Amino acid sequence: MNRPSHQFLRSIILFGFVLFLIKLMVSGDIQKFIAPRMMPYMYFTLIVLGVLASIQFFKSGFEEQGDDCGCGHDHDYSKSRLRSTIIYLLFIIPVMTGMMFSDHVIGSSAASNKGFKYEMRGGSDSSDINAPDQTAEADTSEQTENPAILTAEKRYPELSKELQSTNSIHMTADNYIGAITLMEDDMDPYVGKKLTTHGFVFRDDNFPDNQIVIGRFGISCCVADAGIYGILVQGENLEQYKNDTWVEVTGTLEKVEANGWELPLIQPEAIKPMETPPEPYVYEDLEFGG
Repeated sequence: MNRPSHQFLRSIILFGFVLFLIKLMVSGDIQKFIAPRMMPYMYFTLIVLGVLASIQFFKSGFEEQGDDCGCGHDHDYSKSRLRSTIIYLLFIIPVMTGMMFSDHVIGSSAASNKGFKYEMRGGSDSSDINAPDQTAEADTSEQTENPAILTAEKRYPELSKELQSTNSIHMTADNYIGAITLMEDDMDPYVGKKLTTHGFVFRDDNFPDNQIVIGRFGISCCVADAGIYGILVQGENLEQYKNDTWVEVTGTLEKVEANGWELPLIQPEAIKPMETPPEPYVYEDLEFGG
């Protein structure tokens, strides 16, 4: 395989990556991989790849003479067709599979691998949902008293005022992470309020039959750092809702403790199945009030 052939193939591969990124952006599937605030970097990447692909394409039109740098090594392209094919397939296969399977949404299986938040402190059975933890209480007190620690209320000051001033909370994609973060940080102001939320059903292996989590994956940068943000739901006949089923839940908020976490829990009044939203993930939108 001569030099122009190598340069032409490389230009085709680079153009393939360009088309792949354009497909993701046009279809909106790019939001299933990165947070919206990362889009400027994707536009920059798209331009750079387009320039590099164009350079390789125009260089493939003529034969270049290799210069001998005197180092004693051959820096020319590989002349082995088999070796070159294997190397280029390492780039071609990801482009082709990305074109065909770019709309996958992570769900309960990924949530099981990452674990739900209250399991992170370990040590007690998940079914013992009200087990107290004095260490957690000390940690919370230290965070409240230390002005250097950025608490949830400092991160979401306007949302905190809004949620505490109403008796009926409706969670949306815009306030999803903030609302759950505020409730997990200090649940007391929200006990007894009505709440409507939506997400996919997730249950840990240790959950009793009357408990599920309704959650969504939150993304800070890209899907690799995705973590589940969810609320425990406890009630009757929950076993009919299978994992990854999207539902809307309305109920009354209560506070429970598990492995040192003070968590919101919904006593459901209504549960309705729903379609998976076009953008299933939620993204951080910090306010950083004074």
